[in-house]
Amino acid sequence: SKALNMKTEIFVGSDYNATIEALRSNKVDVALMGAFGYVLATTQAPVEAFAVTVTAKSNSPDYHSIIIARTDESDLTSLESLKGHTFAFVDPSSTSGSLMPKAALMDAHIVPETDLKKVIYSGGHDASIIAVAEGKVDAASVADRIYAGACDKKAIDCSKIKVIWTSPSIPNDPLFYRKALSDDMKKKVRDAFYGVKNLTFGEMGTVARFDPATDATYDVVRNIAKTLKLDLTKMK
Repeated sequence: SKALNMKTEIFVGSDYNATIEALRSNKVDVALMGAFGYVLATTQAPVEAFAVTVTAKSNSPDYHSIIIARTDESDLTSLESLKGHTFAFVDPSSTSGSLMPKAALMDAHIVPETDLKKVIYSGGHDASIIAVAEGKVDAASVADRIYAGACDKKAIDCSKIKVIWTSPSIPNDPLFYRKALSDDMKKKVRDAFYGVKNLTFGEMGTVARFDPATDATYDVVRNIAKTLKLDLTKMK
């Protein structure tokens, strides 16, 4: 509000689709969602990314998907070794908790629905981490930053957990605005967010800053969708 010299209002969507619809109907001008949510939004609304979150812990604009298992599961050492085991994904639309690891499994010629003994969707990264720690599943895919946070908080005994796979880099959550905003307003919005420092921000912990980004920053997510043969234009 101070940077723009105008009143601003906060909207919290119940899910990706609610936020996308708010953008489509011009009820929201600027939004922040996960990488997949943004790519989905670009197929349904005229929006463009202008910034990416940088977490204080990693001081990096990206993160990784990892697959974890208990250290006592000696036969679990790689993607290929997951065949015949139980597995937890986070949410079907989670980039690091589902989409990236599914694409990696398919590249390794593993079809989750048929080659894994059992697949569940935990609904949250923390829930998946706990499911592995408590032996409810043999392995799970989660965001490395959230796993690191769980270890730091001693939510689980991480000495009993191992990482058996790490993905290529995934860009952090983007900030984006409607393309219809004036160039002057876009610059004011960009400058406002580029000026933010050390913001307490949910499961990310502290966001050190927002770095510049473009739509192309999120092409890695589009490539995952292609691997999984997802038609983003038909996803609701």
